[in-house]
Amino acid sequence: MRDEAVLEIAAHAPRSIEALARTRSLGKGIAEGKLGSEILEAVQRGLAATGAAEPPPVARADSPPGLGPLIELLRVLLKQRCDDHQVAQKLLASADDLEAIAADDDAPVKALSGWRREIFGKDALALKHGRLALTVRRNRITLVELADGNGARR
Repeated sequence: MRDEAVLEIAAHAPRSIEALARTRSLGKGIAEGKLGSEILEAVQRGLAATGAAEPPPVARADSPPGLGPLIELLRVLLKQRCDDHQVAQKLLASADDLEAIAADDDAPVKALSGWRREIFGKDALALKHGRLALTVRRNRITLVELADGNGARR
């Protein structure tokens, strides 16, 4: 089973075969088979162990006005950096993380610290501040460092 499927199952805690079958990266055949039953049993045991009746609702605030295009550029950059380093996108940054980075250079997200910063965070901030551009060469996204206002490179 792919990491993305495990993460989605953990986040949504499906309680039925139908809900499990809607899990991205998990085929309907798996959900309806023996493994699907075992997954649902594990979800039930996990919920019982934590005393949680329902998974917590995911609160998603609208992004601040005008940040939509920047968030989309950050999403493209994230996909490219993940392809370059063969890392799953969810391990580097979530959609909420991208919104937080777009709104705040010091957002308290994992993507701006440690190894995630090296792979994605520093480039995300450079893109946000006009020190990095995305272009297409031979059907592939390429990162281009730009000079800042003083003629210096980042």
